Amino acid sequence: MRFYDFVVVGGGIAGLLSAWFLRDFNTLLIDKKEPLSGASGAAGAFLFPKVGFDSLYTRFINEGILKSVEFYKNLGVRTNTKGVLILPRDEKDIEKFKLYEKDIKLPFKKMDGGFFFEVGSVVNPDDVKKVIKVNFLQKYVKKIVRKDNFWIIDNEIKAKNIILATGYESVFDIPYINIRPIWGERIEGKADNITSLPYHFHKNCSVGEIDGIVKIGATHKRNCEWCKENFEEAYELISKANEIIDIKNFVIFDIKGGFRAASVDYFPVVGKIIDTDFTLLSDRHIVKGDMPKEIFFIEGLYIINGMGGRGFSNAYMCAKALRDYIIEGKSLEFLDTERLFIKWARKKGEEYLRRLNVKSR
Repeated sequence: MRFYDFVVVGGGIAGLLSAWFLRDFNTLLIDKKEPLSGASGAAGAFLFPKVGFDSLYTRFINEGILKSVEFYKNLGVRTNTKGVLILPRDEKDIEKFKLYEKDIKLPFKKMDGGFFFEVGSVVNPDDVKKVIKVNFLQKYVKKIVRKDNFWIIDNEIKAKNIILATGYESVFDIPYINIRPIWGERIEGKADNITSLPYHFHKNCSVGEIDGIVKIGATHKRNCEWCKENFEEAYELISKANEIIDIKNFVIFDIKGGFRAASVDYFPVVGKIIDTDFTLLSDRHIVKGDMPKEIFFIEGLYIINGMGGRGFSNAYMCAKALRDYIIEGKSLEFLDTERLFIKWARKKGEEYLRRLNVKSR
């Protein structure tokens, strides 16, 4: 049986970067397909700032854009940094943009009714995969169990620590974490009238041009597990892109789709997995609204998930934060799984205890 310090389950961008940040240890990345083959492989990988009020979420997103662009550049990944023009989607958005302007912290210029950010970039998932190399095993994980202070995967692999980076899919039941699938799609092709664009664009979809190839992408359908790539949705994306720039006789070369993973509050979910049963049974007043006196964790089990539609920037921030948390004991702050546990316990904890045949009082 092979032994590892860390096994990361899930080869999307969050899992790949988690394994990379832990590369100095005996670390293995596992996925049923090649790395960046699922939603991450279908991602547009548009590294565009968020326009909005100066909130914790906006600051997190925009810090991630700045730091991830620098990260990819330093690794030698082509970032195609030529700026992005973010435009209002409709009349309501025009009024909102007037309010947002005073809250924007990144350097920007007002342009064509929108905001232009020089940091706007686009990476290619295939380029990222070529540059970021980790120890990888292609395998479908069926069962993870805890035995004698180690994790055993399908009676084949033994690990001190497991990191779950499985997106909207699950290989381990975590009652308090609900990751929702959101369908996203990317198309690539050529237009008769476009050989180059001065910068990237975002409105109802994102548009970029790299070496004459136009890339159009959007994350746009929630709770659509039956969704799949199709030309009807591709032409809808082209129509949305035409609201931004004039596209003549667009020929589609490629259509890729996948399910982005989103948490219930949109923030990514990072950290150690809470032992739900033991924590609730140790302090049954949590379900009535009391703050937990103590939270108990499952030893050696971590999660990094819920990257949403900004996976290639969010994953950098989260994978580095997870590494610093595990190795250096740094706080995860608002990314920590505890925030979801407390909300879940107050809303569904009592019902959960009833299923365990335990009363909350």
